[in-house]
Amino acid sequence: MNRLAQSKSPYLRQHADNPVDWYPWGDEALERARREDRPILLSVGYSACHWCHVMAHESFEDPETAALMNAHFINIKVDREERPDIDEIYQKVVLLMGQGGGWPLTVFLTPDHRPFYGGTYFPPVPSYGRPSFRQLLLALTDLWKTRRTDVEGQAEQLLDGIRELSAGGQDGEGALVGPAPLAAAARELRAKIDPEWGGFGRQPKFPNATGLEVLMLQNRSDGTGEQELLLTLEKMWRGGIYDHLRGGFARYAVDRVWLVPHFEKMLYDNALLLGLYADASLRWPERGFLRRVVRETVAYLEADMRGPAGSFYAATDADSEGVEGKYFCWTPAQLEEVLGSRDDAAFFAAVYGVDPRGNFEHGMSILHLAQPPEVVAEGLGITEAALEARLAPLRDRLLAARYRRVPPLRDDKILTAWNGLLISGFVRAAMAAEQWGEPELARRSLALAEAAARRLLAAHVRPNGDVMRVDFGGDVHTRGYLEDLAFLARGLLDLHEATLDVAWQTAAAELARYALAHHAVAGGVGFYVTADDAERLIERTESQHDSAIPSGLGVMVEVLLRLDLAGVAPAGARAAAEACLQRQGAAIRQPFAFASLIAAAQFAAPEAVHVTLRGPSPEAVGELARTVAAARPHVRARLAVSFEPGEAPAAALVCRAQVCSAPLRDPGALREALLGEASR
Repeated sequence: MNRLAQSKSPYLRQHADNPVDWYPWGDEALERARREDRPILLSVGYSACHWCHVMAHESFEDPETAALMNAHFINIKVDREERPDIDEIYQKVVLLMGQGGGWPLTVFLTPDHRPFYGGTYFPPVPSYGRPSFRQLLLALTDLWKTRRTDVEGQAEQLLDGIRELSAGGQDGEGALVGPAPLAAAARELRAKIDPEWGGFGRQPKFPNATGLEVLMLQNRSDGTGEQELLLTLEKMWRGGIYDHLRGGFARYAVDRVWLVPHFEKMLYDNALLLGLYADASLRWPERGFLRRVVRETVAYLEADMRGPAGSFYAATDADSEGVEGKYFCWTPAQLEEVLGSRDDAAFFAAVYGVDPRGNFEHGMSILHLAQPPEVVAEGLGITEAALEARLAPLRDRLLAARYRRVPPLRDDKILTAWNGLLISGFVRAAMAAEQWGEPELARRSLALAEAAARRLLAAHVRPNGDVMRVDFGGDVHTRGYLEDLAFLARGLLDLHEATLDVAWQTAAAELARYALAHHAVAGGVGFYVTADDAERLIERTESQHDSAIPSGLGVMVEVLLRLDLAGVAPAGARAAAEACLQRQGAAIRQPFAFASLIAAAQFAAPEAVHVTLRGPSPEAVGELARTVAAARPHVRARLAVSFEPGEAPAAALVCRAQVCSAPLRDPGALREALLGEASR
């Protein structure tokens, strides 16, 4: 066992029995590299990464390859989920070298951390147009020993390139505020939608929930994009990327038709998609599959991903027993064995596409709905409700049998940022379920959000205001990043709007105050990923682009604007938010990279809707608050609440473009003020 056996990262522990002399990132490894003047081999990945496992098996578990690594390099393993600051810097190396980014990330550094070569996956033999990993190790070793000047020159060029990439996108004047930029961004996004199968581009296909949120905002504004949105949401649900027995989505599909996923499930994907499907269920209440996805995803998260303290684990792997997808796939014989009836097995197989030839490896089939349930029901001459009544118990029996299989590895670390996203997702699910008339689901979803928020505030936020990123087995560690502050703050604001409990809003304001004090760029024109007293790397990166998750920048701008609208923002909040919006003119030309910032900008737009509720108690304003929630499918209204002891009746003020209504005490009048304007 190497040093990684003592790590707090499940991903690093996966490599503890490699023959590689691995170090975690830290002073011991970096000091040895400086002392011995040896290059650093930096390998970055995460626990649910399929190709990380492949490269580990092919190369890091191979004694000859490990011997080369140990003889010539200081080898450092990094969990990108724990250290996104390191990952974000060195991902730029492969971009500068003309490669796509991703994981595993393999970068070679000088002893002072400057990169001089990089890539992602390297095979054990030459293939995919790439040298073998051993060939690369030998070539770079020779380069380091015989052409050191060339190495130093390459390192300086790459470092300059990293700085240029970091400075990109910061031009334009106020380009994101107002309806025109939102419409332009939505047009750009819609043009990339696959017209037959939904989703952005051809293959592989990622859900890209943040981009879809921009389309949802635009649809609320003028009704455009309905076809593209619904097509994407339905095709994802019907495809193999969705878990039809337990609920929840895999990270992405390798094909155009959403059939074959990489089977890992990430907490952040399911957090973002939960909120998206919840809002869509209110926008299009006639589409029952949207409600089903919400119900099943809440159930999956509670059953499979919730820790004992109420917060949620990071991910589950794609592989079990060394085989990708084995846990999730079926054969006709397996269906018959579990269901005990040839007729039931054949019926289920016909609906969910289980074929004797299989649609995946080893003759296995990935469950999917080749036809919509209403089409299947019509072909059978029964109602859709009757079809579901027959399928539901079959799914339950198969799920129970699946739980008896060897499960994929679960990454049991708890990340503040991802839990913050999930708090928002649960709140949106609760608000949607309330409108559907499912109070038990609403209550459960809200309770899950509140429990997670209480745990994070109690265990991840220090008395001095520092936010910690990771909890593994009750050991909370690693200084948090901007996204940890921003995502948690937004989740708390969402909880405040759902519960009217001002304590959540107060906690969100404290997080925003900390971000302004420790993460803001001088002059208030942006935010750094790391705090001002965090570890110094070769670059202090500014938060800019969305990735698989929204950027810390986009979400923090939203938080600052919402706090300003509520009248409880820390000093300078709106000025900082508006400065960020003015500086990011390139966002409108790159809506995939800046979708969260484009969405946040709508809170600064003149037509933004803001509702202030006043009354003696939460109970007194409850019906007015529910009226605002019911308008959510049609208008994005944000709440500010103040409680004034006394006998004054509850009232609402609706404000647009610095013009506010008279106090509205009747829910019907409030609804007209919200929807009447929205429909004109």
